[in-house]
Amino acid sequence: MVADFLKRVARHAAALLTVGTRLRRVAGKDWALVLRYHRVTDEPVPLAVTVREFAAQVRFLRARCRLVTAGEVAASVAAGEPLLPRSVAITFDDGYEDNFTEALPVLQRYAAQATFFLTAGWIGTGKMLWWDKLHDYIRQAAELGARPQDYERLPRPVAAVLARADLRTRATVARFEGDLVAALRELDLSPEELDDRVEHIAASLGAEEARDELYRPMSWDQVRQLRAAGMEIGSHTMTHARLPIVPVERAFEELEQSRKTIGRELGQPVSLLAYPAGEHSRDAIDLVTEAGYEGAYTTASGPVRAGDDPFRLRRIGVWTGGYRGAFGLFSPSVFGLQISRLARQAAQGQAKGARARSPQKRGQVRFGRSPLRAFEAKRTCPLFRSQGEGPAMRLVARWRPSP
Repeated sequence: MVADFLKRVARHAAALLTVGTRLRRVAGKDWALVLRYHRVTDEPVPLAVTVREFAAQVRFLRARCRLVTAGEVAASVAAGEPLLPRSVAITFDDGYEDNFTEALPVLQRYAAQATFFLTAGWIGTGKMLWWDKLHDYIRQAAELGARPQDYERLPRPVAAVLARADLRTRATVARFEGDLVAALRELDLSPEELDDRVEHIAASLGAEEARDELYRPMSWDQVRQLRAAGMEIGSHTMTHARLPIVPVERAFEELEQSRKTIGRELGQPVSLLAYPAGEHSRDAIDLVTEAGYEGAYTTASGPVRAGDDPFRLRRIGVWTGGYRGAFGLFSPSVFGLQISRLARQAAQGQAKGARARSPQKRGQVRFGRSPLRAFEAKRTCPLFRSQGEGPAMRLVARWRPSP
């Protein structure tokens, strides 16, 4: 307890001496920060930032940084132009209803723009995303104090987590939920298969039907009002499918249909993507460009620099409760220090990684973990053998040589 307090005091003091006195900039002269949010709500749900904290963060960023959109950052990188000094962009993934009801009023109050990446097939439905259903099922089980039952037929990683479930405290429940989400992601399943596994877990936990009122998406009318208010809209695929996991035809359909659906609903084209779960591959990037996108964001932590790949742009995740000062309250200076520190650490790691990589010969492509010559990849890769079977297959003609 005392150690934690002293640690917060030291962090708060460092933040006041650096960010608070402007000795350290939040964003750099030659790199931008793109912040990744999901939800703004005071409800106890995953991936959320409280309304009060979000307002304090936007107020701080408006005063200390140049607020731009993720599209402006991506366009500068794609054009090879320098990034504007002190640039910060705010983004939201998925399309939760509180993006409209809670986040938009705060953004308007401080004359700030943001980019909203929509899971287009979820917008305007009464469905819940699989991780939200899982969260509610675990909440029910914790309230009942019941241990999981009959989980032996579930996949081994999931069954192993259920076998050691501890639902006695908030900390152990949170750890259990995190382990369960990680185990499900390890299975490399489609969104439909994940929904099915989550329902089996619900049966094991003895949970009833999940409450959906806290986990609703925006309606298309709300999305149109976002756009009319000056917000930027991007794609997050149709069903939040992880592009490297699903078959190539499904991946292309997710990308193309999401872009077309959003464009039809808004009457304007969409050119920006955020990868679901941040997952992408060389094949997925080829599909993204084939579907007509001009830039894409990952969940990899770090700044965006001139010269970056416009289809592998980094973001900094923002979560509630992570920026507390000495007395446990949100501190704008600690917030600024933490996000700038994350960016600098990631940038240093990128630089070390680039120096450590050995150069590859021209004419090779990166395929999996080992580089193969282009003609060998063309001969052995099933994507190349499928050439001509549909629009998604045109990607095979555009393998890029590795740098």
